[in-house]
Amino acid sequence: MKRFAIALLLTLGAAGAAQAESKWNGAGWYEVADTIVGPFVWSGPYASEEECKAHLHPNEDDADYACEYLSDKPNWDS
Repeated sequence: MKRFAIALLLTLGAAGAAQAESKWNGAGWYEVADTIVGPFVWSGPYASEEECKAHLHPNEDDADYACEYLSDKPNWDS
């Protein structure tokens, strides 16, 4: 159990550092990752929903990915 807790903390810490800067760059379609620590913009913007879906990552144990149209920078994305 201790190993799992340590691995989880290291993973979350690395994910936070990797996503320290927002990828939001104006209105458009974005791939959004929904994680245990909350959602964040993973990639984009894409010109259309179809283009976004073509780049969509498969869901993982730690994150679910979806395409969303974001007209404004979301307050939940750092």
